[in-house]
Amino acid sequence: MNLKKSTLVALAVAATLVGAVACSSKESADSTTTTTTTTAPAETTTTVDPAAAAAAQAAETVRFDKEVQQDLNDVGCYAGSVDGKFGPRTDAAILAFQSADGIKADGQYGPATDAALKKAAAAGKTVCVASTTTTAPKTTTTAASGGSAACTAAALLTALPAEGETIGSYVCSGGYAAGTLSDGSTKFILESKNGKWYAFSTDPCGGASAGLPPIILEDGCPS
Repeated sequence: MNLKKSTLVALAVAATLVGAVACSSKESADSTTTTTTTTAPAETTTTVDPAAAAAAQAAETVRFDKEVQQDLNDVGCYAGSVDGKFGPRTDAAILAFQSADGIKADGQYGPATDAALKKAAAAGKTVCVASTTTTAPKTTTTAASGGSAACTAAALLTALPAEGETIGSYVCSGGYAAGTLSDGSTKFILESKNGKWYAFSTDPCGGASAGLPPIILEDGCPS
């Protein structure tokens, strides 16, 4: 037998004998048996507060929408408030950017629009050409061709129900007109039909906004 291995075996046997003797001695000296119980730590359950989660998601949405509005502003497509609230003006700005940048103009802020907008904003590129709003004192009386109503303050007022009001500013585009009355807060959108201006029977800033030029929605819808 190998010497090292035999030594290990001998030591093991000796330890066994010593343990047996010690155990026998302890049992004779003390007849009381002590049992130790170990309690497993209780499991910890983490509960997510639904209200807090919803608040965090809402805050993230506002932050993202503000970034979009700021990028649209930087590329010259949006002149409204950077408040994180998407409305008709922001939607019109998205559509204007898509049209000017040459991507699919569907008014939806998808991955392709997001990537193109961030690239243009980072490059400091002006994508949209600023529109010019005509103020009432500087209007012309030239009627548009093709039976369209005249783009003048006097012609527009015939379709507005407010009495005693005057138009502060307005713009005409694609057979539509939009602007603000002289009180500075009342906005309007009109449609040209058979050489006259008519008010919409439904809210043009809601579901009926499809097909209206972006500048009309921007100038005629609430911010």
